[in-house]
Amino acid sequence: MKDMRRLEVPPEKDVFERGSRSLVRAFEVTREEVRRVQTERPELVVSRDDGVMLLQPKRNRAWLCYGFSNLDALRREFKPVFEKLVAALKTGEATRGIFLWFADHPNRPYVEPVLVDCFFELRHEWMEMGLARLPEDTAPTDEIAPGFVLRRASPAEQEAAGAIDVAAFADEAWQVADFVDAAREASEFRVLEERDGARIVGYIGLWLEEGRVGKIDLLGVHPDFRRRGLAETMLRWSLAWFRGQGMRRARLTVHTDNAAAIALYRKLGFTHHRSGLTYRRPTDERELAEMAQKRKGTYVKFGDWR
Repeated sequence: MKDMRRLEVPPEKDVFERGSRSLVRAFEVTREEVRRVQTERPELVVSRDDGVMLLQPKRNRAWLCYGFSNLDALRREFKPVFEKLVAALKTGEATRGIFLWFADHPNRPYVEPVLVDCFFELRHEWMEMGLARLPEDTAPTDEIAPGFVLRRASPAEQEAAGAIDVAAFADEAWQVADFVDAAREASEFRVLEERDGARIVGYIGLWLEEGRVGKIDLLGVHPDFRRRGLAETMLRWSLAWFRGQGMRRARLTVHTDNAAAIALYRKLGFTHHRSGLTYRRPTDERELAEMAQKRKGTYVKFGDWR
């Protein structure tokens, strides 16, 4: 008779394996990022028998990741563990709030009340799209359209691109400084310049990821220069650049209400991979107090019952 092996959760020390394989999870983080948090900020990682949770500070925000063995464990452990991690944040850290990327759709009806109890609010819905194979284009050239050049940016030009991004997308939790920080982290960041006026009118930020995947994470064109095909031209340049870097595939994320961008990505061959939600929980005490005040219910007393 053959011995029956029991499938067990990976050892407690391997937080990435436990989180990424949990039945109830929102674990949008790489193995290397988990190791970095464990090494540099061990107080921001909690690993217990029935689940793991960590906060990953990035610039002026923090990203929450969790994995629980079942829904009962999530209901029981989420709030106390989360509050412990929030208390471990340094003063002035995550001033823009704590964010959560969520794609565990079957468990949303059970998880969302737990998130709301911890003052998370839904920010937006997103769609991840992918290109299974990069086109075999020629090497990209900086002169991408008549009168426009796509070139590497100076720090000042990164700020100019950030101003375009903030004005175009109007996200109160995203400011020019956030954009510049992200641009500096990109594997390649370029600005689109109008030759005649020497004016920055667009930008694109690219990342090289594991598995030979290129990620497009920053892309925008000034409103005055839209409907000229410049975004499409920059995207095609990016795909050719990825290929030159040895990448095989590409991916990006877009808000589901951005119909024009989705149509453009589909035109270039990108297909829908998955959808998800972004939640935010403020760290500012005044904002939290305002949220708590809004949530207070009104009670009407009828005899001994209310």
